[in-house]
Amino acid sequence: MKTVDITENSSIYVKEVNVPKIGKGDVLIKLDGCGICGTDKENLRGDSCKPSTRLGHEICGTIIKKGQEVNTKYSEGMRVFVHHHANCNECHYCQHDNETMCDNFNDSLDPCGMSEKFVLPEWNVLKDCLIPLPDSISNEEGVLVEPLACCIRGWGKIKTKKNDSCVIFGMGTIGIMHAMLAKHYGFNKIFCVDMKEKKLELCNKMKLGYCINSKTDNFNLIKKQTWNQGVDLVIIAISDMKVLKHAIELVRKGGKIMIFGQPKKNSSFNVDMSKVYSKEITIQTTYAATNDNIKTAISLIEDGLLNIKKLVTHKFSIKNSKEAFQCAIENDDSIKVMITSSE
Repeated sequence: MKTVDITENSSIYVKEVNVPKIGKGDVLIKLDGCGICGTDKENLRGDSCKPSTRLGHEICGTIIKKGQEVNTKYSEGMRVFVHHHANCNECHYCQHDNETMCDNFNDSLDPCGMSEKFVLPEWNVLKDCLIPLPDSISNEEGVLVEPLACCIRGWGKIKTKKNDSCVIFGMGTIGIMHAMLAKHYGFNKIFCVDMKEKKLELCNKMKLGYCINSKTDNFNLIKKQTWNQGVDLVIIAISDMKVLKHAIELVRKGGKIMIFGQPKKNSSFNVDMSKVYSKEITIQTTYAATNDNIKTAISLIEDGLLNIKKLVTHKFSIKNSKEAFQCAIENDDSIKVMITSSE
């Protein structure tokens, strides 16, 4: 079978490996779809602040074999969302609602999520990391469950009110999902900021909010539309933390900044902490998602409350994974690039 790996000189290559064997509590899954995430691209470049050689975690698939001790609620032929992370629910972090900081919260798919077939180990199976997908949810939507769940977890960390306002830096998959959630939560003014005009054109077509090109705009529109008060919330959905300076200026007194985009390794930036202090700005970081967030994401998609399917703009067979990554990195028209099994 085929699996995707990274060479020593940071290139994508597809190699042939044996189908992994399963233990009594494991499940073997056939890949239906896997999205290329920003962290996959950072791992490829070697500048991720949470480095990993495992590619692929936005996964949906079909159970093709299970160990003899796997719960009968899982059956061969069942379509599932596969969560690569599982926390213990018992440690100090889990007991303080920091589940994604749990020492057990590790990617343990064998060989990785970007494989024609892969094993979900017993630990993850016992922690309910196999979540059935209804027939009404397509594979395209299935690969978007995990990033949407991560966004949902971020929103759960902050207090917002109906008719609030927000600025979102970076209108890729994550930025668009945050804009959709802002609309879902009743935000009155949403400002979508990006440097790429094609992404802003898409946001405008989707009627997500005010679209601002950070290359040519000085953010006067935001100030004008918020009566020079600033927005209630700024979401940084990119890895370039230089925008933190703009976020501090654009957020209102007592407002919140959510750092969602994973900063590059060893990122540093000078921040005027006197402004953070005097404006009583809350800076909130967020990482990954829990199974509860996954289930919420599936419900929002199934109930038709968020129309995310069209965010998958390009699909490639796993044998063409190198081209898929090239598209995700270089093609301005791409939002979410999806890899499918060649079988």
